[in-house]
Amino acid sequence: MHLISVIVPIYNLDAYLFQCVDSIVRQTYQRLEIILVDDGSTDNAIEICEFFRKADPRIKVISKSNGGLVSARKAGLSASSGDYLFYVDGDDWISPDCIEQYYRLARQHDADIVIGDYQREFLGNFVTMRNAIAPGHYDRQRIERDVLPRMISDGPFFNHGIRTYSWGKLYRRAAIETLQQRIPDEIMVGEDAALVYPAILASDSLCVSDYALCNYRQRPNSILKSTSFDAGETERIATAFRYLAAALDSSVADFGITRQLQSYFSAILIIRSGGFMADPASYARHNIFGPLQAGARVALYNSGSFGQHVYKHLKDSQHFHLAGWYDRDFKENRLLRMPVDDPASLSGADFDHLLVPSFDVAIHREVHDLMVNQDLPASKLRLATLETACLEAFIQATGHDPITFCRLTAAEPNANRP
Repeated sequence: MHLISVIVPIYNLDAYLFQCVDSIVRQTYQRLEIILVDDGSTDNAIEICEFFRKADPRIKVISKSNGGLVSARKAGLSASSGDYLFYVDGDDWISPDCIEQYYRLARQHDADIVIGDYQREFLGNFVTMRNAIAPGHYDRQRIERDVLPRMISDGPFFNHGIRTYSWGKLYRRAAIETLQQRIPDEIMVGEDAALVYPAILASDSLCVSDYALCNYRQRPNSILKSTSFDAGETERIATAFRYLAAALDSSVADFGITRQLQSYFSAILIIRSGGFMADPASYARHNIFGPLQAGARVALYNSGSFGQHVYKHLKDSQHFHLAGWYDRDFKENRLLRMPVDDPASLSGADFDHLLVPSFDVAIHREVHDLMVNQDLPASKLRLATLETACLEAFIQATGHDPITFCRLTAAEPNANRP
């Protein structure tokens, strides 16, 4: 049995940390090294870490000044000695047999990486989130044929083939040690993708599992996220993609890496800008939801991150009227005082368009079925999309090269240019 290092980056998570660490300590696979990295927390996180350290000799505690998630993971990796590595975020938790099952697959297939599904928890409601790439063992030939061409972006516009998260994956140490240490500390967007996709590209053996043994907590205080979107935000995103383009050698056309990165970059910009709903000129240039006439009564379906950004812009808009916000998780959202209504009431709502701020084809199907069941005209439905033929022009409009994601000029890109 190999030693497995479990690395937990922590920043101000004392409300959730006990459950997280306790779930690791109680794993059925016991040959663990548990490294808790406190990244300059100002709450009681360090006290909780010390409580566990005193009770379990497998636990190491690292206390450092705040440097961000990348630097915390690097610190944990440097202090580790396991043959395999497993990340757990400090506000999440794992099922008792999680590491045992991942390790069994790693040994069975001699895999460099074992990738699982996960459970997303929101106020006690659990939804299983799946990777688009089918479960199974992939040798190098199958990785090149079936994984690399769709690992970042899979679908008509954008959907991850393999979800970006660093957690929920068991890594052979040799497969990621150098890759993790190379990631610049200043990357604050796409930190997980900066590790996961280069690691998959370099792997000789990969196992994709349908085990959903990791529990991702959607925290209530992350709801209604900040919608600040400006040139600085665009540049922070581009910083991560410059690294990814170089690390993935995006000039390699065989796997379509360049087009996948372009889709991913464009999707992040669209989500964080709220589909450019704050600026009519920017919106009209790309029509993320199709043409919308001035003064239209617009309803929303989806209360995820994209939906939250669109909602914030619409409720203050002088160009459109917000006619309602709907989601099947309306009960949980109402507990958080979010004005989200039951989709069953859509048939009685007065709206010209129903916008769906999501690129998830499953949500698209869900809303389409809802419209049919409530006998609502399909012409009112507006799904978020971007023509793939427009990707290069879209990225250039942000002031960045669509291949390298480097700045095209010394001038700051205009926040409203896309």
